[in-house]
Amino acid sequence: MFAGQPKQRQIALKQQQRNSLYSLIKECHREYKWSIEWMCKQANIARSAYYKWLNHKPSKRELRDQKILKRIKEIAESNNSLFGSPKMTLALNNELADGEAKIYRRTVARLMCVNGIYTSKARFNKRYRYQAARPEETAENLLHRDFNATKPNEKWCTDITEEKIPGTSQKIYLCTIFDLYDRFPVGYALSKRNDTALVNAALSTAWKREPNSHAMLHSDRGFQFTRMPFKHELEEHGMPQSMSRIGRCIDNGPMEGWQGLIKEMREVLYPKANSYEEMEKAFKASIEYYINYDPQERFNGKSAGQVRKEAKNNPENIISYPIKQDKRYKDFWKKIDEKKNQLAQ
Repeated sequence: MFAGQPKQRQIALKQQQRNSLYSLIKECHREYKWSIEWMCKQANIARSAYYKWLNHKPSKRELRDQKILKRIKEIAESNNSLFGSPKMTLALNNELADGEAKIYRRTVARLMCVNGIYTSKARFNKRYRYQAARPEETAENLLHRDFNATKPNEKWCTDITEEKIPGTSQKIYLCTIFDLYDRFPVGYALSKRNDTALVNAALSTAWKREPNSHAMLHSDRGFQFTRMPFKHELEEHGMPQSMSRIGRCIDNGPMEGWQGLIKEMREVLYPKANSYEEMEKAFKASIEYYINYDPQERFNGKSAGQVRKEAKNNPENIISYPIKQDKRYKDFWKKIDEKKNQLAQ
């Protein structure tokens, strides 16, 4: 009956089944005066087990679990189950008042599993065909995959992503200016066309928000970013230009990852968007949700908007959030360096 369910959920379902049986015994005893001993015998359960259930009082842990579960359900309902247990744990802890006990991921995972609350994230696996263009102007890779930034407006990334509008041949294009310090979308623009006007609109929005920024701007070698007028415009604003190497999309990894994330969020939060106007509203709302409500582990559960607000309000004491290096990546690059040394010898 419970085959295929996770182990924790199997245990919980069996417990729910027993509780239903206990409730039935209680009801029959009250309504028909049937013997509890006889009913327990017929149901093949111990009478002591029934009385233990009857006299049970919720423990502190159970009461806290009920409170946590209520909030989990509210968050899941508000965002169409966008969060898995890691993000849900960050969101819950971000709401705690001073002095409240920390909520652990294992607790959240157990409650979500037992109650059948699963993330509805859609994973993208799309192939894009890019047409090579001859660039007017290129720039060196000044960023060198150093994605850490010590303050806002030190390093910006930009890129363009597209999404097909369901049921049509039309596409919507999103260009974003992305701050590496707090993963904050400083400026963005949406359009029906992938052209220079889209990039100009996104950059204008970023400069309107941060008029005094002289951040390094990193991009790929798309035709929108290699134009001479674009280079001159950056120079006028005192912004160094950096570009990924040919065929090295990982050089702009955080930007690429954010684009995938925001498309996942749009798909989950607004799955019924079927026209350009609806998709435009959905992307704008998804970006606002990301800024204000998407907790991030790197920022100790705070959202990008919270981190940026803290940095702006206290510029003399900006908190640093270094990127944690995954051991797998360290081992990978260590092997690469070892092979290079062997070939050199």
